[in-house]
Amino acid sequence: MIILNPMLDFVFKALFGKEDKTSKKLLIAFLNDVLAKENQEPIVDVAHINPFNYKEFEKDKLSVLDIKAKTEKDEIINIEVQVQNEDNYRKRSLYYWSKSYGETILEAETYESLKKTIVINILGYIEITESSKIHTTFKIMEQEEHFNLLEDLQIHYLELPKLPRKNIEELDDVELWLDFLKESAKEGNEERLKELKERSEIMETAINQLIEISADEKMREIYRAREKARLDMISKLKYAENRGIEKGMEKGIEKGIEKGMEKGETKALARTAIRLLTRRFDFVSEDLKQRIAEMDAPTLEAIIDNIFEYNSPDDVKKYIR
Repeated sequence: MIILNPMLDFVFKALFGKEDKTSKKLLIAFLNDVLAKENQEPIVDVAHINPFNYKEFEKDKLSVLDIKAKTEKDEIINIEVQVQNEDNYRKRSLYYWSKSYGETILEAETYESLKKTIVINILGYIEITESSKIHTTFKIMEQEEHFNLLEDLQIHYLELPKLPRKNIEELDDVELWLDFLKESAKEGNEERLKELKERSEIMETAINQLIEISADEKMREIYRAREKARLDMISKLKYAENRGIEKGMEKGIEKGIEKGMEKGETKALARTAIRLLTRRFDFVSEDLKQRIAEMDAPTLEAIIDNIFEYNSPDDVKKYIR
């Protein structure tokens, strides 16, 4: 039997977001392992704010699904899995936190009513390039003395590509979860799954639950429908790309330069350069975007003029002074 990938958002939500004892048990164990280094009291119970529901997938086969839950202390937890890199994901993550945080206060309540809100991002790519740590945590902190302004904000990033290839017995609790998420759907990994099961009771429960989810015909139907929708979108994008991306880029170049020159704004040129680089290479680092935004108009025009000559976004660095 094919095991569905738990890094697919709807599979992840079926695993951790159902209103049943097993799903809640897995979610509580996962949260306590991820939040252990924060030295907070263990979570005892959670209530799902948006529990898993099959109907959730019927209308929009490309919607992004997350898990929202409330602890017994009224803390809000938001978990999202993201397989591929998306532009400005850090800002998106902060926006999700702020939106969830704002929803914890009612119109007639005081600011004291605002509840601690935690966002956990599980990523299939590397977002935090500044650190080699597999698990990074961000808070609001005084810059020099490093004390927290308050405990209400926590944003966690768990990045699967940073997971070292270790023997199962060498993995810590968080690494065990990430190994499960990364490896369980791969063909030929039966022995590693067996070792994960033997390592801990919660891993055995998680794997058994995933196997049960994978055997559910409704889940397999959802998988086929969402995969078809995803492939159809990729096909349409590729078709558009093959039909006229170079023409579109050339027109965009002309339009961007013309607009920038007419208005005397280098911002328009910088946006055009970043957009074209992103369309060519899918990903442009935040650091490079910032450096491009600081360039003058002639440099930006040179970058745009040579857009088809670059082999990677790093080729642009030769213009950095």
